[in-house]
Amino acid sequence: MSGKKKKTSKKTKKAEQAETLLMITQTARNARTALSRHLLDLGLYAGQDGVMLALDEEDGQTPGAIAASLGVKAPTVTKTIGRLAAQGFLRREGSRDDGRMMLVFLTEAGRDQIKSIRKSQRKAEKAAFAGLKKKQIGELLALLSTVDANICASLSADAVPATAKNAAAGTDQEPDPLSSPEDVSTINAD
Repeated sequence: MSGKKKKTSKKTKKAEQAETLLMITQTARNARTALSRHLLDLGLYAGQDGVMLALDEEDGQTPGAIAASLGVKAPTVTKTIGRLAAQGFLRREGSRDDGRMMLVFLTEAGRDQIKSIRKSQRKAEKAAFAGLKKKQIGELLALLSTVDANICASLSADAVPATAKNAAAGTDQEPDPLSSPEDVSTINAD
């Protein structure tokens, strides 16, 4: 009979893990939706805030560097930069050091939006953590950090090393993760 209990206990653990991962996914989706609604009031769409905040941290970055810092693909960032530039929040210019490289900067209007973006973040955070004590939030952060590290480790273990990909392609060079066609623009492109 104890074998049966272990089986049930194991099944329960698996079910709890599945339910927990589903809850993490749903919570992340709901948190992003809540923030997106606040941003929409500012005339911004999901993802645009991340690009602007990355530039607030370090202005004058390449699209590839912004994409790397956000963990997204460069073409996605390039589209977002185009939209934000059309709204007057960003400007693009060629690098003084390398005219082929495009750098992205916040405009004054973009800098003015940063405070509003941060206010939107605080509204979403306040709603998300209502009723939780500081200690509970800290414990949640620690647990989620562990879960995230576990997921990242499993993704790394599943990935084929770049050197193996290069060997199959017949090259010994490591690809540059920050370079992309979007990083390079001609001066006359605009």
